[in-house]
Amino acid sequence: MNNKLSFALLIIAGFAGGMLTRFIMPPPVFAQNAMAPTEVRARSFVLTDRDGHTVATLEPDPMSGGTWGRIVLRAADGHVIWAAGGSSIWR
Repeated sequence: MNNKLSFALLIIAGFAGGMLTRFIMPPPVFAQNAMAPTEVRARSFVLTDRDGHTVATLEPDPMSGGTWGRIVLRAADGHVIWAAGGSSIWR
């Protein structure tokens, strides 16, 4: 078989394969639809490791009483790793 015929068969097979996938493959699926939620609500977010053990917890600071909007990131043993918001004057 000469090179020109091989190249022509290669191009035809490529186009045929591309056209076949249009009919064989299912239509694409998208994760979101038009009615996607606009917010997520939770009392806390718990970060766990592969074994399911708690690594850290992100939650409102119970000591602030919720009036200052302070949030804290606590380690598994309960000490504060990071905090944001609220008034630092009273701490």
